[in-house]
Amino acid sequence: MKKTQIARLVAALLGCAATGSAFASAFQLYEQNASGIGNAFAGSAAAAEDASTAYFNPAAMVFMANPRQVSLGVDIVKPTANFDNRGSTAANNASLGGNGGDAGPYSYVPAGHLAYALSKDFSLGLSVGAPFGLKTEYENGWAGRYQALLSDLKTENVNPSFAWRINDKIAVGAGLNYQRFTAELSQAVNFGAAMCANASVAALCSAGLLSNQDGVSSVSGSSNAWGWNVGIAAQLSETTRVGVSYRSAIKHKLTGSVSFTYPDVSLPSSVPNGAAIASGLNAAIRAQAASGPVSVEVKLPESWTISAFQQLDERWSLLADASWTGWSSLRSLDIYRDSGSLLSSSYYNWKDTWRVALGGGYQWNQDLKLRAGLGYDQSPIRAAYRTPRLPDTDRVWLSFGFNYKLTPHVSVDTGYTHIFMKNTDIAENGYHADYNPGGINTTNAASRGTLVGQYSGSVDMLGVQFNYLF
Repeated sequence: MKKTQIARLVAALLGCAATGSAFASAFQLYEQNASGIGNAFAGSAAAAEDASTAYFNPAAMVFMANPRQVSLGVDIVKPTANFDNRGSTAANNASLGGNGGDAGPYSYVPAGHLAYALSKDFSLGLSVGAPFGLKTEYENGWAGRYQALLSDLKTENVNPSFAWRINDKIAVGAGLNYQRFTAELSQAVNFGAAMCANASVAALCSAGLLSNQDGVSSVSGSSNAWGWNVGIAAQLSETTRVGVSYRSAIKHKLTGSVSFTYPDVSLPSSVPNGAAIASGLNAAIRAQAASGPVSVEVKLPESWTISAFQQLDERWSLLADASWTGWSSLRSLDIYRDSGSLLSSSYYNWKDTWRVALGGGYQWNQDLKLRAGLGYDQSPIRAAYRTPRLPDTDRVWLSFGFNYKLTPHVSVDTGYTHIFMKNTDIAENGYHADYNPGGINTTNAASRGTLVGQYSGSVDMLGVQFNYLF
């Protein structure tokens, strides 16, 4: 293949370096290919069916039937997250608010992969995608506005890799990951409660003149960091293949800023010296909650995957997958001002999780292959620490898909998955006695209220991917 053609393929892959966000288990995104959506990502580290093998297990590239190909696709993800109020309490000096609407917007997760065999024993790979992402967004004025309005986490990951066949049965592979992580988190701020903490305005608060004085706090930041991945694949027989892959944790230090919007406090003319008091209150809340630079450290988790692929006969194949993700690396989210003072702290106390999947393929004819799969995905979130930013729970995947050969060199994959999620309870006020650095969260119950209720949700995913053999 000419060098110019290779350069064009690489450029096309880098063009896929767009951000992705989805309501997945925690905020990990499996959606790196449409073929995997069709079988619940069963056998991901062993299947070696298309160029996305370079991402899931680079070692398996040398076992691909067509080891020179490029795969480009996009997955459309529609989560649903609806809150039902079941006893929430309003914050001091504020009305309760509504249920917030559906917090799960549509998301688009593009990905691109290149596998290029230099010889039968050595291959190069390149994968571009979004391994982590999240977006939840609530209506202004809802009952949990002091806990969350917008949560938008995005990653862009570029992953060059290689594979080397040691002998006829064993191959190893490795890769580097350059990752950009961006985040935006916003929530309402109850300035009315802050002002009424001052005894000098107690009479105004009792009269309701400082109620519903909300502003908005928005924190945004970004980081670039490096990680790595390795894998091993074994062709145990002509019909049996297994694979093991590992992706390292990646430590990010996001730097950015916090910005506030403020209410414009005004008092009726009947209040003695009302204009001067209002002016003083407006100045005080702006000084108390000043915009400025901030930073936060986040450790995205490591993961292991073990997979198996079995060709049962000329038409039927069976795939299995088990993966572990070290979510306990995300204990808390502590945002600091550049001065070193703690702006806010959220305690997550997540646990490590397992995901298992079983899938199959049926070669209908020489051009059409059908797929199906079933998966179970644990949530890392403990019930006592659930927040409206990510009201996550365990889920079951049901998947269908197909691969259709358009020409001898071009095929298309399409996959659909519905994720079933059980209803889950929440009781959140932002305070946890086992983690309260500097006493920063001691007043959250009063200033934020308590969000009590139940979430219902599900996820629908549709993926389309084009594969080109060269």
